[in-house]
Amino acid sequence: KNALVRQYKKLFELDGVNLEFEPAVLDLIVDTALKFKLGARGLRSICEAIMMEPMYEIPGTRKKKMVITEEFAMEKLNAFTDTLI
Repeated sequence: KNALVRQYKKLFELDGVNLEFEPAVLDLIVDTALKFKLGARGLRSICEAIMMEPMYEIPGTRKKKMVITEEFAMEKLNAFTDTLI
């Protein structure tokens, strides 16, 4: 019911965009949360760090599908984790 990935998929669906995550991205999110010993709020922050840019850019385009790749997520997480250290 409160799954973060499902919430993001629903949010994008409202704009007519099919959102998908590569399985490696989900592993990356979990591994990052465990590495920094973060709880549910930290997990949400990690997802927000990855999804902030697509949430603002995709609705203005005509894209019907968005796939979050491991490379994209890693790039966003590197910038995010630099602020944690």
